[in-house]
Amino acid sequence: MRVASERLILGDRITESLFLHTDIPIVEAGKKIGADELRRIKRFLIKEVDIEERPEGMSEASMTDQELEEMTEDSLFDSLIETYNQVFTSWEQGLVPNVYDALRWVKESMPDTMRREDILPYFLERGTEAYTVRHAIYRGAIAQLLAEAAGKERKMIHDLWVASYFADCGLARIMEWRHTKRYEAMQQEIFHRHPAMAFQALQKENIISDTVKRLIVQHHERLDGSGYPLKVKGDKIMDHTRLFIVADVFAAMTSWRPYRDAYKVYDAYCHLKARPMQYDSKYVMLLGQLLLPIESGDRVLMSNGKIATVLRKNNVFDRPVIMYEEHNQRIVKDLMEERQLNIIQLMD
Repeated sequence: MRVASERLILGDRITESLFLHTDIPIVEAGKKIGADELRRIKRFLIKEVDIEERPEGMSEASMTDQELEEMTEDSLFDSLIETYNQVFTSWEQGLVPNVYDALRWVKESMPDTMRREDILPYFLERGTEAYTVRHAIYRGAIAQLLAEAAGKERKMIHDLWVASYFADCGLARIMEWRHTKRYEAMQQEIFHRHPAMAFQALQKENIISDTVKRLIVQHHERLDGSGYPLKVKGDKIMDHTRLFIVADVFAAMTSWRPYRDAYKVYDAYCHLKARPMQYDSKYVMLLGQLLLPIESGDRVLMSNGKIATVLRKNNVFDRPVIMYEEHNQRIVKDLMEERQLNIIQLMD
């Protein structure tokens, strides 16, 4: 049955996945509606939803308008971005970062756990406002997702969030200069200094761990030494920093910027995967497995120009067994064996 979204109640079961402009569903088919699902449907202004017939005795009177409003309150990310925006604005105005406020904010705000379906629908569908502020929260969420999957301790996840909080405070300082002739003449050089500026602002703060300081100063470094500001490479970039770098680049690429549109999730993954000399392949592959579940029946565009159907998954998520038609014949390829053949696009 099809019902208006304002007539949904807790316990309704969705029969058709809800999408907007990406291949990530807002709510997946078969999902029983709870508070989180109601919140998403409300935020993205979905007008009608297909649900299973309700059992006898289950009526719309089961939940009042007040209860619905309480269950569909703003997302965690809304409140994080709102409060962090105030902090970033204070930095733009020349105020010194307050490390005690930062640590308290992270302790009170860091989610218990992070899920793909919480992150991507929110950040891929939102507007273009305050993109630097949004990036800090997006990066922290992706870093937590990766860290949890990699078995990192809670203390390390806390450090990743603190680093994401402070990593771009140097950008706030740089924005003071953006209308000067010096900035126009030395834009790239000045921009490349922002990790070092953030590090210097915290260098004497003993309450901030050395791990966090290293995450901040190295979050634009690359394994081959092509990053900035220090151009360190290889073993000088610690494992947790490699994770943070992957989270930073992915969050930046899949977000809108004034000079380009956002990359699709799979395109961003392919960019990272194609550069193993710059990004740690372990975390790139983990990112893909977490954010790009390729399922049997999915349609994919192959590097040979064929549109294929996924028949079966393999241990490596983007190397499944695929099938396509050629000269009226059914061609089956196992991408674990056909290494020269690659998926280049996920079809809608």
